[in-house]
Amino acid sequence: MHTITVLEDTSAEILLGFVEKEISQYQTKYIMLSFQDQVTDYTRKILVEEIKKHFDIFVVLQSGIPRHKQRIEEYFSYGVHGLYFNPSISSYSKKQVEIMTFATDLFALGWVFAASQNDKSIIEDLLPLKIIPIPAEDDDNLIDFIKSHKYFGKISPNLKSIPLLDRKRADYSLADKIKMKMLLETMNFRQKLMVKRIDESFGSSGL
Repeated sequence: MHTITVLEDTSAEILLGFVEKEISQYQTKYIMLSFQDQVTDYTRKILVEEIKKHFDIFVVLQSGIPRHKQRIEEYFSYGVHGLYFNPSISSYSKKQVEIMTFATDLFALGWVFAASQNDKSIIEDLLPLKIIPIPAEDDDNLIDFIKSHKYFGKISPNLKSIPLLDRKRADYSLADKIKMKMLLETMNFRQKLMVKRIDESFGSSGL
């Protein structure tokens, strides 16, 4: 699984080609996007809409941790299903934790992820916050530790393969595919309602 980096000049056609290649190569049910800073919010929304229009797939946005909660609302308005906070740091500040926790209020349960740098103390801090910690490297023992943690069962999504945590190819049965399709439709519907509310909030505040 590779992160698809979207540049300022990346067209919808090129992006869809990248997505199709990821699906074909990894038999994945989710993709991860990272937008270059120069890509406007409007363009990000359009590109995510194009992906969702052509593929029944979960879309996760990889990002650093923004300074303000409003940015999290903007991320959500793109139409992505989940967020992966992957900053180049070895620990999280109180303010960063507040920002990430705010994301769990917007995104569906089990769809906010954060880098744990293979540090068990960070894992122990993230899980009670309903944030799924992601090891820096594939480590079966560490993944087992995460999945067996008492808080993990309360936040793990109803999927056979957990996005970002299970990076190896997974075989999906027909029942799995139906379940994921239903979950995807539910999340998309919930998101449309919430995005409308956020847009109205932005409009009333003059943003």
